[in-house]
Amino acid sequence: MSQDPVQLTLRTDDQVVGQLLIANLPGRQDIMFSTRGDVALREAGIYRYEIELFPDALSFEVEPRELFDPDDASWKRGRLRPGQAVGRLRVQVIDRTTGLTGTTDVDVVAVKLEHETEYRQMLTDISSLAAEAVLQGFAPSTLDLAPSELPAELLYLRFAMIAAYLQDPALEAAIARVTSQPHRTWVSEQEIRPIGSPFPAGAAFRRAVRATGRRVPWVGGPAALASLPAALTRDRAEASADNLANQFVKFALERWRAVSLELSDVLSQASKNVESGPLRRGQQIAADVGAQLDEYLAHPLFSEVSSLLRMPTSDQVLLKRAGYREVFRTFAMTELGPTVRIDREDLADVFAASQRNVATLYEFWSFLAVVDSLGRVCGEDRTARAFTVAGDGISLTMRTGRTSRLSWNISRGGRLLRVDVFFNRTFAGRDDQRGSWSQAMRPDCSVRIRPEGSTPSRLPTRDLEVWLHFDAKYRADNLLAQLEAAPDSGESSGESTTTPGGAKRDDLLKMHAYRDAISRTGGAYVLYPGSEIKDIRRHPGFKEVLPGLGAFPLRPSSDGLPTSSRALDRFLSDVLNHVASQVTREERHRFWTATVHQPGEPTPTSLLTTDFLDEPPADTDVLLGFVRNSEHLQWIDRLRQYNIRAGDRIGAVDIGGRELGSKLLLLYENRNSVLHVARAAKVVRWRPATATDLMATGYPNPRGDIYFVADLQFVEHLPAWSDSIDLEFLTANVRNGAPLVVTWWDIIRSASVVDT
Repeated sequence: MSQDPVQLTLRTDDQVVGQLLIANLPGRQDIMFSTRGDVALREAGIYRYEIELFPDALSFEVEPRELFDPDDASWKRGRLRPGQAVGRLRVQVIDRTTGLTGTTDVDVVAVKLEHETEYRQMLTDISSLAAEAVLQGFAPSTLDLAPSELPAELLYLRFAMIAAYLQDPALEAAIARVTSQPHRTWVSEQEIRPIGSPFPAGAAFRRAVRATGRRVPWVGGPAALASLPAALTRDRAEASADNLANQFVKFALERWRAVSLELSDVLSQASKNVESGPLRRGQQIAADVGAQLDEYLAHPLFSEVSSLLRMPTSDQVLLKRAGYREVFRTFAMTELGPTVRIDREDLADVFAASQRNVATLYEFWSFLAVVDSLGRVCGEDRTARAFTVAGDGISLTMRTGRTSRLSWNISRGGRLLRVDVFFNRTFAGRDDQRGSWSQAMRPDCSVRIRPEGSTPSRLPTRDLEVWLHFDAKYRADNLLAQLEAAPDSGESSGESTTTPGGAKRDDLLKMHAYRDAISRTGGAYVLYPGSEIKDIRRHPGFKEVLPGLGAFPLRPSSDGLPTSSRALDRFLSDVLNHVASQVTREERHRFWTATVHQPGEPTPTSLLTTDFLDEPPADTDVLLGFVRNSEHLQWIDRLRQYNIRAGDRIGAVDIGGRELGSKLLLLYENRNSVLHVARAAKVVRWRPATATDLMATGYPNPRGDIYFVADLQFVEHLPAWSDSIDLEFLTANVRNGAPLVVTWWDIIRSASVVDT
């Protein structure tokens, strides 16, 4: 062991059985102290450990085994690696010979987040949203109103939450408002008065004297009322504080006091066996919290209030009235905050009281930050809907995959958009337009934006949707350097490299993988615990906001999620404006990409190439022009011109017709009842001409009055495969040699065997 090791006492329920010694490695100072003065280890630190004082023990079993790296099979000494297990770490040591077991606890603090502020704020944000889910109608109806009898681990965590919230001035003000301005309801009571006692005049008096029941004679009374009731019954309305809202506030305060008393008893029992500073401080804090709650409960208001018999989940006073709502929300956080969990098998222990994987917790919190940001941008907060009731009925869980979808319908710039967000949705690795064309991908957070209106009729709306993917990278210290200048090393070997700051090149490459592999992805971005807004880096693929890659600093703020994600607000708003626009290059790219890749298009099995195309074959219009006879062909060759009919005749072409926009001309003629390619030329320009103009150039026998004439630039050498062009097929629906427009792709298809 190195010098000055930290000694952690290993104990059973009633005695000390050994010590766990933990020391820094040479040259490192990873052991630290919390703000309370307790010893703490650093997340991702490495320490030497040694087990001492077990009587005659030669070898041990140690849990959690995965955090210990022993020097030999005895497990007596070696290295302790907490990794990313942040929180209170419980270590259990077992003597293999006798089975004697000792345990000790030590805190592991987050490194990249301020443990006492940002890390706890992250937990508070999650608990607050879980409580909001409760207020929207989830789990309170299932809470047991009996004493909690919590396991020790959850008892510690719940008490810590209660103590923290009771120090919040907002909760203190809420309780003061309840006690000073309590909600009161009117309760109707019946008062029996003897005949002859004062009774207010009015309709109530008339009903009372005419009531049925025992009556007595009225001597001297009017003939119509010869008798009076023996007693008069009067209804009175009294204001009462004994209602569901106040019963709940009393119940919450008593519940919190029971937790503090329960913890105080546990600590008192422990202090009988060992005397320590943490135990003394814990007892004092529990006593202070209990005294504060006793002071609240001593208010005269609660002496009028009876016990709560049912959980008032839909009581509008608790849900909406100032003071009551804050108490209800805090109660929900303290009850359900410790039992929030994620619906994913590999994250089962994320919210366990003993240990939290801070990287996974950051991933969870980052998703909620994105959802919170989308809620502000889209005009409706849906963050709490990310939670649902777990199978046990008393805790909340987080959906993943397709079932995690949260949706908004908004209008931007007059265009309707559908916005969906998913947590850990898998994009299947198959040849599917909605998945990944290579291997399956599962980003932490995926946002889909789909134009629902003002879309071209040639494509379904889903073909114009845009996906954004976000990955939370808690470990990415120096990601900005990766985005600005990726290192050259490692490109050929395929091995991941790490910058001096600790960011792995794989983090950036994964963003490229999301961008390139998942269909319709417009951008992929890293969320990491950066320090300043100026650390934002976005790299648009061209000059527009999409497509792109980038990184956003995102860390907990004492003001909550809205402050943490302001940069995301601006970015997501820009993206919505971008997708809403019909004139972006990116939407044009999406349209033509979807058009080109529509299913059912045949694929040629041979390579039929040419060297005179200015655009791809499918985008090159070709005018098929008929040559009537040899004299006509000689005129074309001599003048480098070709004419087509204009006017109202059959086969005439209108101004603005597709024929006049064709860039290529393919001339064909009939030789011995078989159609053959005669010439190919590029069209330089079109101009009008009359029959007189054509006759002046030697044109043989013009049959009309008006023509369009094209100036041509002949293709000197036709491709060798031009003789195989099936002109009969191409002109099957044309009569009398009328001009016809096809694409060069149509010509290739007619000349080759295609695979459909």
